[in-house]
Amino acid sequence: MNKITLILVSFLSLFLELCFIRWVPAHVFSVSFFTNVILIAAFLGLGLGFLLTEKKWNLFDLFPWALIFAVLSVLFLRRIQITVPPDAKTWIWSYYQENRLYVPPFKISIISVLGFIFSIGALVFIPVGQKIGKLMKEFSPLHAYSLNIFGSLLGVIFFGAMSFFNLPAFLWFLAAGLITSFIFYKKRGFFTAVIIMISIVAAVGLAERDILWSPYYSIESRKTEQGSMSIYVNQFLHQRAINFEKEKYMAEKFLFPYRWFSPERVLIIGSGTGNDVLAARLAGVKHIDAVEIDPVILMLGREHPQRPYDSEAVRIFVDDARSFMHKASGRYDMIVFGTLDSQAMLSVTSSIRLDNYVYTRQALKEARELLTENGVMVLLFSAPTDWMKIKLLELTRTVFGEDARYGISDNYLFNLIIFAGPGLGKALLDYPELSRIMPLLPEKSNIKVPSDDWPYLYLEKPCIPQMYKKTILMLLLISLAYIVILTPFKFGKINVFFLALGCGFLLLEAKSITTLSLLFGSTWIVNAVVFSAILFLALLANWFVMARQPARTGWFFIGLILSLIFAYLFPLASLLKLDFFTKILMAGFLTGLPIFFAATIFAIAFKNFKQAGIALGSNLVGAVIGGFLEYLSMVWGLNSLYIVAIIGYLIAWFCLIKKQV
Repeated sequence: MNKITLILVSFLSLFLELCFIRWVPAHVFSVSFFTNVILIAAFLGLGLGFLLTEKKWNLFDLFPWALIFAVLSVLFLRRIQITVPPDAKTWIWSYYQENRLYVPPFKISIISVLGFIFSIGALVFIPVGQKIGKLMKEFSPLHAYSLNIFGSLLGVIFFGAMSFFNLPAFLWFLAAGLITSFIFYKKRGFFTAVIIMISIVAAVGLAERDILWSPYYSIESRKTEQGSMSIYVNQFLHQRAINFEKEKYMAEKFLFPYRWFSPERVLIIGSGTGNDVLAARLAGVKHIDAVEIDPVILMLGREHPQRPYDSEAVRIFVDDARSFMHKASGRYDMIVFGTLDSQAMLSVTSSIRLDNYVYTRQALKEARELLTENGVMVLLFSAPTDWMKIKLLELTRTVFGEDARYGISDNYLFNLIIFAGPGLGKALLDYPELSRIMPLLPEKSNIKVPSDDWPYLYLEKPCIPQMYKKTILMLLLISLAYIVILTPFKFGKINVFFLALGCGFLLLEAKSITTLSLLFGSTWIVNAVVFSAILFLALLANWFVMARQPARTGWFFIGLILSLIFAYLFPLASLLKLDFFTKILMAGFLTGLPIFFAATIFAIAFKNFKQAGIALGSNLVGAVIGGFLEYLSMVWGLNSLYIVAIIGYLIAWFCLIKKQV
């Protein structure tokens, strides 16, 4: 029975972690841009729980109370105005200030909200971590750890299945409630736990009765007086399905490119609710490929007042933009980038946003290669700052040279339009007035343009913005306070070897997810597969250690360091042109080998370590540190995470040599 309970609590830990990562930003919008804060909070809570394994208190009795407190707090924050400092450097905040005021006396700064969310997130997972730690004491270390990983893997798979079917959030909490109730069955507090979990499900269901859930967002739709439809994601206005018959000005705005070009084949990247598709149809385009990553937004697009998707001329692809471009067959007379901008981060272990890899030098080169000899790229964007416009124009210049023009309009839906490509010259000859309407690109700028290694379109320059620095510092202080109060902090309580392993592994995990997102698309499926594969590799490493009984880790450390150096030096772009299955094999080798080495090192050391709770707790506290270090990629690029991970593993190796394990 303890074996089943250990699997179920481990299931609950990963399932609830993924649940919070998706659910909290839907109600507290500002968390959308700090998604890994929730991941770090979960790691901190689980780690502290493991460190408290030897305590007599049974903290899991308090878990239902901690969970309902967290859920009600998040639902309350949905109604509170969250203020953003005027010097915030992340561009998206410019549209966010002063947009949530339902309870006038209350205003909370975004940094304070993030600190509160981080604190309650850790609080929820402390009892879960302690419960896992106590149950693991009933088994040999590697057997217990394997059961823990297996349960976690099931949690990831089950949550992925719920995402696949776009199930509402109250069903996520219902699943968590059933697991919790089973764990409490025939124990003290069972009926209290059941009542609390029912209350949580009811509260979430009532609060979200008008919400649709996609794999990426919570989505609400509202009709306008003109018959158009506004789409809100995570409470934020994301796009509108425009009724062209009643909003003539917007019809002209979307049809503007077709005044100068007469394409037969058009690719629309980010087709959304269908405005760009409708414009192409009205212009008489014979073949339209519409690519949209979010299936629920696409479903709402089918309810567009003029039904743009209901045509044999339109082929629909639910896919990531880069993923589609890698496997597209044929060329296009026009490629439209249809105001792609994400309102939430996708990766559960990264600061990479859903659309980051769309606006890079390599992405535009791929688009250029898909153009016919007279083709043109049309880029539409809502750029709220001058530096953002300059960055997009400079990005275009790096790929298309001076063969580009741009125009600036009002801010309704998009304010920047860029034409670029080999077909632009002919259009300028045929329509001289186009030169007056859309001037040449401004003088060359020194602004850094996004690349696949530094895909941060929304940063003015390589840096960690001041708001991020303040937030990270505050969260580090909260983490330290938790450790000091609960453990209490002693150097003997946290093992530096396992801490360094956890730090390195989190960075390795983050880089693996961003690498595979680039190669196969930033879709939720890729994230779920990668997360599951990492847990499977950890299980495989455990099996290897139990079967072969290796006593030393030295050769595995050498293999790990060499594989990380190889991954750092490997030209990742060379994989983009390979066929799908070859790319899977190469990407699996590139990302999987160092993960297997790291997991094997952990398994060997863990097998011989007498205090499993200290080992796992230290490992997860190290992962917290790794989560904060991941923000260094904003300065040095994503590949730099390999270097930081190498440093973490070298520290662990040094500790092993000094016999501190």
